[in-house]
Order: sequence, then C-alpha cells, then structure tokens
Amino acid sequence: MRNIFLVMRREFLTQARKKSFVLITFFAPILVILAVAIIGFMIKINESNSRIAIIDSTHEFYPDFKSNEKNIFNFYTENDLQALKDSLAQSNSLDAILYIPKTKDSLLNNLQDHIQLYTNKNLNKNLLYSLEETINKKIEEKRRKLLGINQSDIDKINSKISLQITNVKEGKSEDNHLIKEILSLSLMYVNLMFFIIYGTRVMRSIMEEKNNRVVEIIISSVKPFELMMGKILGTTLIALTQFCIWIGMTLLLLSMGKLILGHELTLSIQQNDLRNILNQEMQIQISDTINALFNLNYPLIIFVFLFFFFTGYLFYSSFFAAIGAAVDNDTETQQFIPIIVIPLLLGAYGCISIINNPEGPVAFWLSIIPFTSPMAMVTRSFYGIPGWQLAISIITMVGSVLVMVFIASKIYRIGILMYGKKVTLKEIFKWIRQS
Repeated sequence: MRNIFLVMRREFLTQARKKSFVLITFFAPILVILAVAIIGFMIKINESNSRIAIIDSTHEFYPDFKSNEKNIFNFYTENDLQALKDSLAQSNSLDAILYIPKTKDSLLNNLQDHIQLYTNKNLNKNLLYSLEETINKKIEEKRRKLLGINQSDIDKINSKISLQITNVKEGKSEDNHLIKEILSLSLMYVNLMFFIIYGTRVMRSIMEEKNNRVVEIIISSVKPFELMMGKILGTTLIALTQFCIWIGMTLLLLSMGKLILGHELTLSIQQNDLRNILNQEMQIQISDTINALFNLNYPLIIFVFLFFFFTGYLFYSSFFAAIGAAVDNDTETQQFIPIIVIPLLLGAYGCISIINNPEGPVAFWLSIIPFTSPMAMVTRSFYGIPGWQLAISIITMVGSVLVMVFIASKIYRIGILMYGKKVTLKEIFKWIRQS
C-alpha cells in the first residue's frame, strides 16, 4: 500500500502541476457559459428579417397577419399576383408571396390544396410555422362560428387526463416523470464521459512513461501491479479534485447571483410579478417539478451513483491501463478502443429503454452485466431497484473489478517492458496465460 500511495501521489502532483490542468479546471465552467451564450447569440442573429406579400382573395385572413420587428407583411390584391411573381426571382425587397385563393366552400375545406407560398430563398422554419398556425387558427375560428360552436364548449369537451400514480410498495406518489428522465440520463452521461476521458488519461500517462523509458527505472522499485493501481488512483484523485473545484465555483457563482439579484427577485415576488408572468398551467408544472424533486429517494441515488462511479472507473481504467502498457503509440490503440467504447455506448443507449420500462428484462440484464451496470444502475436508481437485484449487481461489479484488475495486471506486467512490436489480441491472451 505504501508503494501504491507513493505512485498515486506522484501521478497526482505530476498532472496537477501541468498548465493544461490548471486552465481546464478554472476556465472550463467559464468556457461552458460562454459557449451557451455564443450559441444563443448565433441563433438570434441567424433569424433574418423577412418581407412577405399577402394576397388574400377570401378577405378572411388579412387582420390576422401582423408585422413585427422580424417579419413584415404587405397586403396586395389578386390583380397584383402575376406582377409580384414575375419580379420575385430578382427582388431584393421581397422574400415571399403567400396566395390564398377564393373558395366557394364556406367551411374552407379545400384551401389546403390551393394555398401557395412562392419564395426566392430558404425561409426561416419559425416563419413557416407561424404562417401555417395563423391560417389554421383562422379556419378553425370560422368553422366554429358557422357550426355554432363556442370555444367555451370546446374547452368543456376537451379532456386532459393525467394519471396520478401511487407506488404502494414505496408509499408515495409519482407525478413528474420528466424530471427523473433528465436527472437519470444526466448522471448516466457523467459516468460515461468520466470513464472515457479519465480512462484515456491513464492510458496516455502509461504510454508516455513507457516510451520515455522512465518506467524501467520505476519498475525496479515497485511492482507492476502497484504502479498500475497507483496511476489509476492518482488519476481518480485528479478527477475528484476537478469536480470539487467546479462544484465550488458553481456554488460561488450561485451565491453571488443571489446576493446581486436577491433583492430584485424578492421584490418581484412580493409584487406578484412572477404570478402575472406565468400562466396557471406553467405554475402547476413548476409546482409538480418541485414536488417530484422532494419525492426522490436521494440516499439510494447517491449511494448507487458513488458506488458505481468508483467501481465502474476501476473496471474500465484497468482496461485502459492494460492497453496503454501493451502498445507503443496512439495508432495502435485504435484496434483496442472499440472493445471498451462499444459496451459503454450499449449501456448508455440501453438506458433509454430502461426509462421506458425500469423493471423490464433489458433493465435487469444491463444492471447485471459489469460492462453496462455503471450506467444502467444509475438510471434505475431514480425509479427504485429491488433489493435483491441491487445486491446481485453490487456483488457482480465488485467481483468483475477484482477479475479485471487481476487480468490487467498480468498484461501490464509483460507489456510495460515490451517495445517496438505490434501487439495483437491473440498475443495478449498468451500473456495472460503465461504470467
């Protein structure tokens, strides 16, 4: 254990002193915020102004097309249609012509096949949806009047039943599934990205020392297994340090935002501005979301996440360490990386099926198989896990970690001192048997 600790300490300090670590740790949250702001800015500036000519031969739709800062509507008669079409292709002041012809059907049933939109460019999709929605709403309004149907009657007829689910085993209701889907998939992707990013870091660190022949000196003082575990645990400590700093920075930014905006937000709530902004349906959705957050089984979620986060990382980082010891350069790693990435992706995308049926056979087997259980169990933790399945998954995962570390140490023991030879899977299996 002393040697493992020394290697872990050296690995941590080596990586923590790199400029790249400092930059990524302290500037990554800022870069994420800037990226989100830039994306929002690009979406906003990409919405170009459009000038639309409206020709409504029915004279029913003119009042419903209202210009704004993005879309300008100009109205013409049917006599202007041909002249506008002739000039549209070369026009810089006109982007499209919406032509609504006359119809003898009072219910406007045959307009679908006769309304035409002529354009000289690819229009914004939001504009197209807006035009369609305006026309559809007007047609529905006209039909209601002709058929003698009031909107209040339609509201009385419409039904929006939402089943209230109560789990009798857990003794609590389940009102909001969306929040569970978002949180479960978010934590699952945290595990997925952590395994890939920091597992790759372990592999590259081992390859770097192997190519620099530093490992030949280190291996004279410590055993290969101690060196491998020290590197894995050192990289784990680096990752946890980054996460703690990011969490601290997030809490600091939230606290600063609360201090700066707290007075204005409190004043706004006291004056009922928030209630005026949000309609009743949105207030109900927000209330349901808050209730769903309070009803989650946080002890189970935290325990499952931390356990499978750590054991899953040990499992996959051992795999990465074995690959780093067996090869000499990045090019040779390409033949082995799919062996790791494909099971991870199967587990990640299998979690979508788990959300649809958390107690189905797919959920069970993905939870038992060690290659996918770190993602599957985190997802299932939000929906409840039978105790016997959780126990089987934990035992299987612990046993798989021990087996994988044992196998990886055998590969590491021979591969770390092999140079200049391209390794195949067949040869790796031979190393495992021989050592």
